[in-house]
Amino acid sequence: MKKLFFLLPIILLADVDPFQAGNLNNPNPYGLTPQEKAILQNKKNIQKNKSLIEKLQNNIEKFKSTLAQKFVEYDQSISDLNNKMASFNTILSEIDSTKLAIDKLKKDLKEINLTKIQNRIKDLESRVSDLEAQNRAIKKTIEEMTKIQNENFQNLSSSIQDILNQLKSLNKTQTLSPKKAFEKAKKLYFSGKYNQAKDLFLYSLNKKYLPATSAYYLGEIAYKQKRYKDALAFYKKSIAFYPKKTSFTDRLLYHTGISFEKLNQKRNAKLTFQKLIHDFPNSKYVEMAKKELEKL
Repeated sequence: MKKLFFLLPIILLADVDPFQAGNLNNPNPYGLTPQEKAILQNKKNIQKNKSLIEKLQNNIEKFKSTLAQKFVEYDQSISDLNNKMASFNTILSEIDSTKLAIDKLKKDLKEINLTKIQNRIKDLESRVSDLEAQNRAIKKTIEEMTKIQNENFQNLSSSIQDILNQLKSLNKTQTLSPKKAFEKAKKLYFSGKYNQAKDLFLYSLNKKYLPATSAYYLGEIAYKQKRYKDALAFYKKSIAFYPKKTSFTDRLLYHTGISFEKLNQKRNAKLTFQKLIHDFPNSKYVEMAKKELEKL
C-alpha cells in the first residue's frame, strides 16, 4: 500500500520534462520562480492589452469612416441649405419688386380719372347702340319700301297693259328695225320731241331691244309730261328687265320718289329717297333726295 502512494507522484510526473521547467514560452509553463511568474503575468497582460488596442484601433477606424460619411452628408446638407437660401433670397427679391410694382400701380390708378373713363365707355356703348338701331331701321325701311313699291307697281299693271295695247297698233305701221327705232327715239327725246320719241321707244320695247333702257326713257317722257302713274309703271318695268344697277338707276329712283310725292304717296316717296341715299351715296341726286326728305 505504501508502495502505491509512493509511485503515484512518479506516475503523475512521468510526462513532465524537467528540462522545460521555467520556460516562459511553453504553453503551460511550470516550475516558475516568483519573478518568472510575475514576468508571465505581465506577458499575459501585455497580450490582453494588445488585443484591446487592436479592437480599439478597429473601432477608431470605423468611427473615422462614419465620421467621414457624416461630414459628406453635412457638406451636402450645407449645399442644399445654401441653394434653398439662394432661392429664398430670390423670392424675397421678387416679392419686393412686386410690392414696388403694386405700389406704382396704385399710385397710377389714383392719378387716373376713372369716372371719365367710365363715362367714355358709356358714350361708346350708347353710340354703338344707336348705330345698331339705325342699321335696323334702315334695313326695315328698305324692306318696307321694296314691299310697298312692289304692291304699288302691281297696281299699275293696267297702265302697262294699255301701253302694250298701243304697242300692238304700232307694230302694224312701224317699218324701222328695233335698233334704228331706238337710236331715232333717243335723238327725238334729246330734241324735246317726246311724243314722237315715245312711239319709237314703245316699238323698241315691244321688240325687246334694250328693254330696260327703252322702258326707262318712256318713264322719263311720262315724268316730263307729268303723267306720274305712267312714269311709275315704266320705271317698274325697267327695273324688272334689269334689276342690277345701271348708269341711270339713281336718276330713275329720284324721279320715282318725285312721282310718288306728286301722287301724294309720301310714305312711298320717303322710302324711295332713302333707298337712293343708301344705294348711291356718291350720286349727285343724293343731296336733292335729302332736301325732298326734309319736306316730307
